[in-house]
Amino acid sequence: MKILHITSQYPGKTGSGTYLKAMITEAHKNGYRQGLLGAVQEGLDYDNPILEYLDMIHFNTTEIPFPIMGMSDKMPYRSSVYKDMSIEDIDRWENEFTRKFEDAVESFNPDVILSHHLWLGTSVVAKLSRDIPVYGICHGTDIRQFLKINRLAERVAKELHALEGVFALTVDQKTTIERLYNIPFEKIHLAGGGYDENIFYPPENKKISDRARLVYAGKLSHAKGLIPLLDAYENLQRIHPVDLTMAGSGQGEEKEEIYKRGNELGVKFTGALSQVELADLFRESDIFVLPSYYEGLPLVTMEALACGLMVVTTDIPGLKSYMGEKLATSGLVSFVKLPRMMDVDTPLHDDYNQFVFNLKKTLDIQINNHHDGYNNVAPFKREVEKLSWKGVFERISNAF
Repeated sequence: MKILHITSQYPGKTGSGTYLKAMITEAHKNGYRQGLLGAVQEGLDYDNPILEYLDMIHFNTTEIPFPIMGMSDKMPYRSSVYKDMSIEDIDRWENEFTRKFEDAVESFNPDVILSHHLWLGTSVVAKLSRDIPVYGICHGTDIRQFLKINRLAERVAKELHALEGVFALTVDQKTTIERLYNIPFEKIHLAGGGYDENIFYPPENKKISDRARLVYAGKLSHAKGLIPLLDAYENLQRIHPVDLTMAGSGQGEEKEEIYKRGNELGVKFTGALSQVELADLFRESDIFVLPSYYEGLPLVTMEALACGLMVVTTDIPGLKSYMGEKLATSGLVSFVKLPRMMDVDTPLHDDYNQFVFNLKKTLDIQINNHHDGYNNVAPFKREVEKLSWKGVFERISNAF
C-alpha cells in the first residue's frame, strides 16, 4: 500500500512537522511505501531517505514570491500570515500547489492520501483527489485559522466534505470539527498525538539538584504565554533557588521581547533543538512548563512526561481527556486556569495579573514536590507509554 503525505508548510520545526515525521517513520516500520509533498524556501531544506517520492513547493521564488504560509501567525521561520494575504497571493500558491499535487498523483499513484491541517491545502487535495481516498489530520492551528478568516472558511468547509475521513487529536476536538466544518461525526476518528519512545525516556539515575530546573520548549511567541511565565519566574526567584531554560526559536519583535526580558532574569535560551537534544535537556530538568493560551494537542507535554518530568500546563481543552484520568489526576501534571480570551490566542488585559499569580502558585507547588518527581513518575510509566507514536499510527491505519 502506498501513502502520499501532504503538508502545505515546511515538514519540520513545528508540532505538526513532528507528527508528520512520526507517521512516516511508523508507516515505514509497517511496510508502507510512501511519498511526500511539502514546502521549502531558502534556508530550509528537507530530505528523508525513507520516502520513495519527494517533491516540494518552493516559496520566495518567481512562482511564489513570498514566504511559506504558516498555520500559526508566528512560526519558527520566516512565514506569511494567512489573514494578511491577498486573493492574488492565494491564487498564485494554489496554482503551483495544484500543479505539484497532480504531478505527485500521476508519478506516485498513491492508494491513500494523508493531508495535514483542515485548511486550504487539504481542501484543494480533497477537491482534486479523483477516486483516491483522502484523510485530513487536524492539528488545532487549522481551527484557529478557520475561526479567524471568514472569507476562506466557507470555501474550506465546503471542499472538506469530500474527505474520506478526519483524524482528531482529542475527543473535544472531534465535537468542534463536527460543529465548525459540518463533517459527519462518524467520519471523525480519534488519533491523538504521541512521542518517540526511542528518544524520550527517563534517565537511569536522576540526580536531584537543590535548584529546581524548569524548562519550556516551543515557539518563542506571545501566544505561548511566555511573558506571563517570565513574570512568574521573577517572583519565584525571590523564594526558591530555581533556573529556567527556554528551548525553541521565533521571529520578529515578539522573539526579541522574550529574549530581552529573559536575559534580564538570567534565563538560558538554547535556540531550536533536535528531538535528541530536547530529550537530553528534559532528562537534565525537573519541571516542564507550558503556559500556552491555545494548543491543538501539545505533543511536547507527552515527551516531557516520558522523560520523567513533572509538568505545569495551562488547562488546554482536551488535554486531560487525552492523557486519561490516571495521569491527569496523578499529581504529575498540574493545570493552570486559562485567562479569559479576546480571541483564540489573545488574553484579556484585566486577567493578566491573576494569570501570572496562578502560574507562580502552581509552579511553587511543583517545585516543592520536585525532589520526588522521578519516583512519582515511575508508577505511571505504562500510562505514559500508551501515548507513543506506535499507538497513534495503529489508530490511523485501522481507518484506511
